[in-house]
Amino acid sequence: MNTRLNSWRTLLLANLLLALAYAATGRIGLQLALGPGSATPLFLPAGIALAALVSGGVRLLPGVAAGSLLMNLLILPLLHTDLGLAARLVASGTAAATAALQAYVSMHAFQRWIDPGIDSGRDVLRFLMLAPILALTSSTLSLCALSLLGVLPGSDLPANWLAWWLGDTLGMLLAAPLVWILFGQPRRLWWRRRWLVGLPMLLLMALFVTIFLNVRRWEWNQQMQTVQLKSQQVGDLLQAKMSEHERFVFAMSSAINGRGRAMMPPDFQRVAQGYLARHPEMMSMSWLRPVAGDEREAFERWGREHIDPAFAIRAPDANGNMMPVPPSAAHMVATFIEPRGNRIYLGLDMLAEPSRAAAVRAALQGDEPAASAPLQLISKGLKPGIVLLQAVRPSDGGEPVGMLLLSLRLESYLNSVLKQVGFPHLVATVDDSATGERLAASDGTGWDGPAAVLRQTLHFGGRDYLLTLSPTAEYVATQRGWQSWTVLAAGLLLTGLLGGLLLLSSGERAQIQARVEDSTARLQEREARLQAILDKAADAILTIDSYGVLVSANGAAGRLFGYDPEQMAGLPLVQLLPAAHNETPAVLLRRIASAGSHAHEATGWRREGVSFPLAVSVSEVELPGEHLFVAILHDLTERQRAQDRIYRLAHHDPLTGLDNRLSLNLRLDQLLGRTRRTQASAAVLFLDLDHFKKINDTHGHQTGDQLLIAAAGRLRELLRDVDTIARLGGDEFIVVTGGNATPDTVSHLAAGIVEVLARPYQLQGVTVHSGASVGVAMFPTDGEDSSTLLRHADTAMYAAKAAGRGNFQFFSADMNAATHERLLLESRLWQALDQGEFELFLQAQIELDSGRVIGAEALLRWHHPELGLVGPDRFIPIAEESGLILPLGDWVLKRAVQLLDRWRGMGLGHVRLAVNLSARQCHGTGLLAQLDSLLTSTGIDPALLELEITESAAMQDPERSRGLLQQLRSRGIKVAIDDFGTGYSSLSYLKLFELDRIKIDRGFVKDIETDPDDAVIVAATIGLAHALGLEVIAEGVETQAQASFLRSKHCDEAQGYLFARPGTLAEFEALAAAPARAVA
Repeated sequence: MNTRLNSWRTLLLANLLLALAYAATGRIGLQLALGPGSATPLFLPAGIALAALVSGGVRLLPGVAAGSLLMNLLILPLLHTDLGLAARLVASGTAAATAALQAYVSMHAFQRWIDPGIDSGRDVLRFLMLAPILALTSSTLSLCALSLLGVLPGSDLPANWLAWWLGDTLGMLLAAPLVWILFGQPRRLWWRRRWLVGLPMLLLMALFVTIFLNVRRWEWNQQMQTVQLKSQQVGDLLQAKMSEHERFVFAMSSAINGRGRAMMPPDFQRVAQGYLARHPEMMSMSWLRPVAGDEREAFERWGREHIDPAFAIRAPDANGNMMPVPPSAAHMVATFIEPRGNRIYLGLDMLAEPSRAAAVRAALQGDEPAASAPLQLISKGLKPGIVLLQAVRPSDGGEPVGMLLLSLRLESYLNSVLKQVGFPHLVATVDDSATGERLAASDGTGWDGPAAVLRQTLHFGGRDYLLTLSPTAEYVATQRGWQSWTVLAAGLLLTGLLGGLLLLSSGERAQIQARVEDSTARLQEREARLQAILDKAADAILTIDSYGVLVSANGAAGRLFGYDPEQMAGLPLVQLLPAAHNETPAVLLRRIASAGSHAHEATGWRREGVSFPLAVSVSEVELPGEHLFVAILHDLTERQRAQDRIYRLAHHDPLTGLDNRLSLNLRLDQLLGRTRRTQASAAVLFLDLDHFKKINDTHGHQTGDQLLIAAAGRLRELLRDVDTIARLGGDEFIVVTGGNATPDTVSHLAAGIVEVLARPYQLQGVTVHSGASVGVAMFPTDGEDSSTLLRHADTAMYAAKAAGRGNFQFFSADMNAATHERLLLESRLWQALDQGEFELFLQAQIELDSGRVIGAEALLRWHHPELGLVGPDRFIPIAEESGLILPLGDWVLKRAVQLLDRWRGMGLGHVRLAVNLSARQCHGTGLLAQLDSLLTSTGIDPALLELEITESAAMQDPERSRGLLQQLRSRGIKVAIDDFGTGYSSLSYLKLFELDRIKIDRGFVKDIETDPDDAVIVAATIGLAHALGLEVIAEGVETQAQASFLRSKHCDEAQGYLFARPGTLAEFEALAAAPARAVA
């Protein structure tokens, strides 16, 4: 525990917890105290403090002092209510100091004379002897100090000292071992004692405390029998006196009957004085007479004549002075009253005050006496009293002629009854049950302990009163029962001695166990060395008996089969090698052993139920009285995985998991062989994903890979398991289907493939649209072998692409010719650039206002020696697909700059030249560098070079296009949007891109004479461009009417057959040098 108290935070927490435990257990222990004082026969904090300091050291001493101080500050106000704050602080501090001193002395004594484990007879005996000696410290010093402070009377000193000393002794004997079980050292020994020592001690303590509580309850009941008897007598006598008054007024009402109105003072005086003489506790008796409001004056005259000259109907005001009451419909007036000392209340109107009026009405409603609520009868300094009223009616049962009233103060009756009982140890109170107001209380302080209060309900005048009685505190303090205390002390002492015996027993057992464990440990060490050697082996090693049961296993065997090696002993071999089911284990093992060094391959069974391949070799071992087999097992899982991996890599596409070209050829050859034998048919479908390159370039290769995986998944879902799906590479897939395929079934399949691959793809949060072009070749009509079928399916696929993509085509012989032409053109196209077969044709651009030639558009032409002039519609698509478009574009730019440099020397320096850029040039990386080089080498004006880009090319990557256009214009090069209106035309794009002019597509120009919509579109486009500061050039102007319309709409420039067809360089230069022709 010491090692855990290094941190000051930990030390502070430990002291705090110790203080709380000390105060809490001390407060609980004081519930067992015999009588006044703070001594108890079981004080567990003494043992807790001892155990804490022995285990944790002197650093826990503040926790002991704080716990004792807290406990005494809590209990002293309860035990000694007369103590002031200063006295409580001094007394609590003294007790805390002596408790800390005792704990400190005990710690040193234990550390010097007792071993921490208390595991020998000597240590147990010293523990039992030291506890009572050390307990003298706190009991003697604390009680002497408390006696000097006046907290504890000298008469109570011996009993409290004995209880205190015994409580600390038993606390050490009982609590210290229990605390050591939780925190003591050596930890292993004390933790073992939790059942052998801790549990029996706790059970015995609980048993004896329970017996003590029951004996003390019996003693208390015996002591309270006298109190209960006397209390019952008080209640009975008090109820009897009150009942006597009820009987008296009822009898008097019957005797007076109808003579009430004729009653005179002497008559009432004779009756009242005799009853008052017999009951001196009564205050007064009165005769009340009802007086109507109109009789008041006559009644008051009668009273002044016969009763008192100052007689009047009155009631007390707020100060208690009797004042005349206001006129009322009815009065109930005190006409006669005895004794004469109360004559001040003559003329009192009982109806003038609510509580008196309520009692009067209650009495008038019946024939029984009625008591009032508590009333202030004579003086405010005395407790309230009550009045008892009885209505007096004539014998014929008519209206009451009057009422008898008795005034009582119950405190007088209560003290009279207590004296009569002759038991001065009772404290009593009487409370009105309805209002809770106290009517009487005897002298003295009552005991407020459990079951010490007795209550009885008294009935008087239709109301209930609660009589509460309890013995005085002095009486209870003298009633000490020693039987329960003796039972508790003896039982706890027996528990402590038993605890010592259990400590001795457990200690000797621990010593024996330690010797056994030492011998076992040496044996296990030898076995462990042997097992360590086996565990170092890479292969699993099993020792098996002749019945097929495992005797031992090394660590590698445990890892191989998923068991702890210790758990494998006793397992049947068939649980690890299912093959052992087929023959007896001994036969199987001998058969493997007879094979010699050759390993036997078998299937193993892991604990989690997974099978795996392994190699087994067995050696047979003969021992005296025992026949064993030693099996060495090697896991073949990785070797098999490697073989599977090699096979998969050789036969499957690593990205999609589909068959690759090798596997496709093997399966296709097998299918064709089966189909020939059955004279059936098959089909090969060649698939190429549409727009794959665009998607790959736009969204990245990762998205492209995800598209290929998704397409492969859709094909798997669509096709049968018997169909073959393969990926050749890139975006090309092959589907092979057999089962006597017909053109109809294959058409249905191909349509399904086109439809399923055309659905949108959600890839990495991006929606991608693709599709497929499918070519179909049928076996045997389109080919007899796999290579022919694949080639023809590829040809049909290109025909599907040429037909607009997103469709399928069956192979036909005509496709061979088209394919041959395409391949021929592609082959010759690569040679044409090196052999100088390309030429730029120029088409003039005319300024509409002046009619002069201000520029030209460069148009590429191919002069082939054999094919003649090849149009751009034939070779440009092939150039774009083959990648030749980039070197062609570079050549065009270089030639255009050369022409501009040439024209500068011919006087045509004002003529600009427009060059179309392909999409690949726009999104490539070498365009700007090439332009910089050309402009620098020739020195031409960059403004004479105009680069045209189509809307479609610009919108493939708007941000990249915007950056390119900005770079071009920053160099002074003019930029135009070609074929405006045919692509992604939008006002936002015109604002996005930095342009110089737009070219209106010929499709809008050709119908402006006949189609009003085209005319409006062209006019709006011109106006919009001018509003944005852009120039406009119209393409395809072929008639004078078109030119006139454009000029009327302020179109800047135009080109078309009206002005000039595309021609050679010489033809254009001649046209440019000729005079301008006005445009009508």
